Amino acid sequence: MSRKLLNYKKNEQYSELFFGLSDIRLSDYVKNYSGPVIVYDLEVIRERVRWVQRWPQLGKLHYAVKANFNLEILKLLKSLNCGADVVSVGEIKRAFAAGFLPQDIIFSGVGKSREELKWAIENNIYQINAESLSEIRKISEIAKKIGKKVQLGLRINPEIDAETHPSISTALKDSKFGLDFDSGRSAAQMISEDRFLELKALSFHLGSQIMNTQVFEKALSVMKPYYKSIQAVCPELERFDLGGGIGIDYQDADNDTDRERWQNLQSVFERDLKDFKAFYLLEIGRFLVARSGVLLSRVEILKETSTKKFMILDVGMTHIMRPALYGAYHHILPLVKRSEELYRYDVVGPICESTDVLAEGRNISPVQEEDFVAICDVGAYGSVMASRYNLRDEATEVVI
Repeated sequence: MSRKLLNYKKNEQYSELFFGLSDIRLSDYVKNYSGPVIVYDLEVIRERVRWVQRWPQLGKLHYAVKANFNLEILKLLKSLNCGADVVSVGEIKRAFAAGFLPQDIIFSGVGKSREELKWAIENNIYQINAESLSEIRKISEIAKKIGKKVQLGLRINPEIDAETHPSISTALKDSKFGLDFDSGRSAAQMISEDRFLELKALSFHLGSQIMNTQVFEKALSVMKPYYKSIQAVCPELERFDLGGGIGIDYQDADNDTDRERWQNLQSVFERDLKDFKAFYLLEIGRFLVARSGVLLSRVEILKETSTKKFMILDVGMTHIMRPALYGAYHHILPLVKRSEELYRYDVVGPICESTDVLAEGRNISPVQEEDFVAICDVGAYGSVMASRYNLRDEATEVVI
């Protein structure tokens, strides 16, 4: 049976929009409206963490903090025995504020500064995922000065097409991320000869918003023999970091379809790693949190030209960057639906840029000025990408 996370419930006059596993009446959060509001349902996140943690071979699930660093969400994930995957010292400090410990942290990122690396080493971060030979040399210099042995992961590009948007595909040969196979071998040799470095993990990350889970099968077919070849050089290698990137269908809020996609990926892991010995790590962000949030916005202006109807909101690219950045889709639904009729709108924001477009040519139930709409699935890469351009206030965040 299909379970939608967004549902209209009809009363005598119209239909109202309800959200999440907690069945939240969204109209309750615009009664004293003073600006855009993001409403999060923590039950959505809790359920998805449980899906993933039921995989028997999993060593530890690390949440990708870049997807959403709301403190209450981080506290929930810590309470569910997740670790944190971070890409800056700022994210590490945020994770610490939520209760994560140094041994919970994987420090990823392509451009870590010398200061960040020194801070991470001094604070005994569990694993630093190195992405270049230059980074390894810097870590070695710092480790020697401090006199500490550092546990490293190597992020390797398996040169697999993730079949996702080019802007969020990260594992091809010419990617700025990670090391190619030859560079990875050089890195392993370098680490093996350095008494202050210890290679504990091999990591790969194919990209973000991956819908075809079979691309992980392709990646494993090349990474498993590569792992064994590196383990022959660095026998201390014991962790296999499978990255993340599993996506959601932004055009369909069916919770059960998401669960089936995770189950398909789990089946790939169980089949292809059945006889492969390692401690398995996952770094998942979007899949855990994207469905948990909706952004509530007011219709400020309805404007018609000879060819278009514009719905102008008080929310724009400063609140939700994904549509302007790479044409991403988000459902836009009126909180109150008065009829089943559909109008064709260009939904735009108030920002002084022509690219401030949330949806183009979208069929939506008709709205009036000062009605409210929900922009859906903003729990990942929503508030974390906000800016203050045009000095617009950021959205208020409410956690249920």
